[in-house]
Amino acid sequence: MINFSEIREIPDSRRLFALVALALAVWTAAGVLMYRTANINVSLNESLESGDRIINAASVYRSYPKRGTDQPRPVEKDPMSVITGVVQALGMGERMSIRSDQSRISVQLDRLYGNELKDLLTTMESRGLRVSMAEIKALPSGGERLLGISLQMESN
Repeated sequence: MINFSEIREIPDSRRLFALVALALAVWTAAGVLMYRTANINVSLNESLESGDRIINAASVYRSYPKRGTDQPRPVEKDPMSVITGVVQALGMGERMSIRSDQSRISVQLDRLYGNELKDLLTTMESRGLRVSMAEIKALPSGGERLLGISLQMESN
């Protein structure tokens, strides 16, 4: 059997030890890189699975029917009576003229403030009516600017 000291005396033994040390270092570096790559791969797969779960949840959510607050309600009764009732409830009855043809209702209101117009339109939409055409004019009235509007409304 050969002793370690005898191996040292061989002329190319330093090269052999250097080669063994280099091979050991390369194997260690390769092992570390493979370990890190495996960890990154696991982390990436977990992230992809998490993203897939989120996308699936979003598609399931989108497949549900819209809620009542997202959609305007259908008109409960005659659109003319709904419009008249809303305008009266908002206190604009004396400033309104209304006429109807086959499918549309024309409403004209004068001397409205901006917030009154907003309240009128949101209330009409919540009752199932939508504006198909609007003409809005600014009317000077004393020191204020009021609005004159002409609306054509129809049922949703």
